[in-house]
Amino acid sequence: MIESPPALKRKQSVDIDSPMPSSGPPSPSDSSDAGADQAKVKRVRTTAEMVSKKKTVSKLIATLSASQLVHLVTALVDTHPQLADDVASLVPRPTIDRVQSHLVFLETKLQEAFPYTKWGPGRDDYSFNRVKPALEELIENIVEYTNHFTSPPEFPTTSFSFLHIAAECCNRLPNWDSAANNELKTSLYRSLEEFWIKTIQDAASKLEEGKIFGQATVREWANNLDQHNYNSQGLFSTAVEEFKSRLGWLLGFPPSTPHYPNPMSTASPHNTGNSNNNSSNGINGNGSNRRLNGSSMSNRRIVGHILNNGNGGNN
Repeated sequence: MIESPPALKRKQSVDIDSPMPSSGPPSPSDSSDAGADQAKVKRVRTTAEMVSKKKTVSKLIATLSASQLVHLVTALVDTHPQLADDVASLVPRPTIDRVQSHLVFLETKLQEAFPYTKWGPGRDDYSFNRVKPALEELIENIVEYTNHFTSPPEFPTTSFSFLHIAAECCNRLPNWDSAANNELKTSLYRSLEEFWIKTIQDAASKLEEGKIFGQATVREWANNLDQHNYNSQGLFSTAVEEFKSRLGWLLGFPPSTPHYPNPMSTASPHNTGNSNNNSSNGINGNGSNRRLNGSSMSNRRIVGHILNNGNGGNN
């Protein structure tokens, strides 16, 4: 009987999908690659979380009112004082129009703080104490914004424009029955005069650097300053003298006169008298109303010793 040959065993095929047998422990490069992949995944996840948080904060801020936003930023700076400079650099510089609107709001707030009487707002101590917080808030804002608009990089034209607004606002403050209560207003006038002097000196420095101011512009500055010196009962007289000394030559006034008469020398700084009595209170000193460039100036008195072509206000 013939025996069949033994069947040949089928050679095991190599499965390309099966993992290769490990020939040893993983190399350091394999471990570092795995660690890098994990770090990348974590970094992507962290970035996504940060973006999500920023979007959430942005949406929350968008719902805040202006006053709430001010409170939020103020609280943030109070908690982290080191952020003050960063916040200040990011906040857009205020414009005169916006600040003027804010001051009007504070003036309205002051008027609304007066206790109601059938005779209108009182000027006694009781009324003063009721409105004092609102009054102090308004004065504080006037001083702070005046300092802002009279500091670099603001140009003198901007500074003089805001000084006029600030002085008008000061003039509208209540006059109280008590002299002690009026000290807040008087002190504000004195602070504003310092800002006027500072701006006059800045304008003079700009002239020395070659800057040019139109004569009509300088006339307006002089008229505004004279108006506020009159309204403040002479509290701006030092600023008037500084204006004559530093800028008067632009209006024909001699640039090097050794002495200028005190524009309020004939009037007590605490007595306004009759506003129509120019002979006793007038800066012009001649009892007459003048005209500038053909337009009536009956509502504001002109710095005669500046505008009278160097004759010191004497005809």
